Amino acid sequence: MAGLWARLRGRRSPPPDASSVTDVFADAAIAREDLEPAARPPTPPAQPKLRRDYVASSPQAARERQQRRSDGEFAACLDADALDVAALRRLAWNGIPNKRRRAQVWRCLLRCEASKRAERREHAAARRAAFHEAVAAALLDVPASERDPGDAQMLRQILVDAPRTCPGSPLFAHDRVQALVVNVLYVWAVKHPASGYVQGMNDLLAVFLVVLVDEVSEGDHVDVATLSDDVLDDVAADAYGLLNGVLESLDDHYVHRQPGLQRTIEEVDGLLRRVDADLHKHLDEVGVLLLQVTFRWINCLLVRELPMRCAIRLWDTCLAEERGFRTFFPYVCAAFLCHFSDALKAKPTEDVHLFLTSLPTSNWADDEVETLLSEAYILSTLFRSAPAHLQHEPDGITPCGGFL
Repeated sequence: MAGLWARLRGRRSPPPDASSVTDVFADAAIAREDLEPAARPPTPPAQPKLRRDYVASSPQAARERQQRRSDGEFAACLDADALDVAALRRLAWNGIPNKRRRAQVWRCLLRCEASKRAERREHAAARRAAFHEAVAAALLDVPASERDPGDAQMLRQILVDAPRTCPGSPLFAHDRVQALVVNVLYVWAVKHPASGYVQGMNDLLAVFLVVLVDEVSEGDHVDVATLSDDVLDDVAADAYGLLNGVLESLDDHYVHRQPGLQRTIEEVDGLLRRVDADLHKHLDEVGVLLLQVTFRWINCLLVRELPMRCAIRLWDTCLAEERGFRTFFPYVCAAFLCHFSDALKAKPTEDVHLFLTSLPTSNWADDEVETLLSEAYILSTLFRSAPAHLQHEPDGITPCGGFL
């Protein structure tokens, strides 16, 4: 694009210099002051003065103004008598600038909140009461000695995983939050026996808890000790609803043999063969199975690969998609892998595995995520309407590590 503009600029005629203008008047044997007033060039109109806050503003200031305008659009959409979900999806796709509004937007996108504003309070109260009754029925009303052996084993695994959720985060080190994690995961698992609890679900729940705690916290500092039991009970119920919305849309990712997850890996493999055949071949030659690379990415929706703030921004867009993570996420994974293409192709065999298990994303911020989403969107526009292109193998290239 820059080259195009340079060529266009190069075709413009250069402005005349002062001497050439003087020569024109001299050749015509007239002086400028001899021109009649009516024949003089019109005086350009005075330019309006720009507001002070729009003059020479920094990119950060411009971004903040855009965020304020965008937040106003979210407020208008959410405050309407009847929610326009399609309009909300369009807004959320580009990110939700107000972290205290994000939880409500996500609840609406995942159908956890009533579409009519007048019904939302009553709907939320009923949904939360149903969750608390489910917790009592699953945990409080069942003596340990009478618990089903399968459920007891599942509960033990959840109790092990809860303290491991987001290690190093003060929020998840709090006993009340860990108890909340156990309650939500166990109730969901009991209600969905086809899959039960699968390790990695705690990472998905962590994202929802961060977003929901942001909604009820004052200021940027989150202190769980200042939150009442009633507030945390509501957070737990809302987290259950959000988690249920995502997991039900990906139900075949967590059942026996995980067919949905394997299908997504196949789609990522097809994309990689098409858009970066050299990287695909390199991974094949060094013995890296695509299953090894992408299983955790897809199972945990990149929560473990990205800083929390980046995962949340990524989820804004994925949740805004019509079918959520199911259709858009393969393009995100392919773009994410291609982002590190040069570094991977330059590494010897012994370093590729180590690099992929500890990707250099700790310093990522919004700009990197926006680039990733832009690249994923380009892939989706190229291949979403022509999935057959992903099933044909170019000559000389075999599926990564022979997985497929």
